[in-house]
Amino acid sequence: MNCLLISCGQNKDGKKNVTNEKPEQKFPTFRIVGNEFIEVDIDSLTNFKQILNVIENIDCRKNYALFKLETENKIFKIQPLQFCDDIFDYKLREIVYLNSDSITVNYDLKYPIDSLKMVLNNHLKNPNNDRNYPSSKEQRLISINVDSTKNIIETKKLLLKTITNINELNIKTNFSFMFEDEGIIQ
Repeated sequence: MNCLLISCGQNKDGKKNVTNEKPEQKFPTFRIVGNEFIEVDIDSLTNFKQILNVIENIDCRKNYALFKLETENKIFKIQPLQFCDDIFDYKLREIVYLNSDSITVNYDLKYPIDSLKMVLNNHLKNPNNDRNYPSSKEQRLISINVDSTKNIIETKKLLLKTITNINELNIKTNFSFMFEDEGIIQ
């Protein structure tokens, strides 16, 4: 019996079978416990419109979209907020709108994308209690919107830039991503 276990565990070509697991970082949102995730690799899509189509075609009463974004060193899994026939109540200041080249806060404050770190700090932490950003008791949403004529690479760049800034700021507050075509595009 010991011989059998030893010989079954050996690799035939003599090389060690090493699993190279990348660390994962997850960005969950509100969900019903028991609903399953349908994982979609962002690299399998061609543009942002396909992300929106995936979300639209999933019955969020049973399943949720989970988008996988893989880099050389890490795997990010993003569960965007999905509207499921519910009335979703929010204030304009609770959502920061990001697109490839600009940011909109509280519907009328405009910033270049280079200001992303400062805006995320204010939006997610609000250290100065600025009334243009959510208070500590309010929800925080990050709306992602990329022109659907652009390649999926633009979406990946914006997501990675956003995630990098969130990680650099060491954000511990709860927030959710939203992928939407009704976002504010300039």
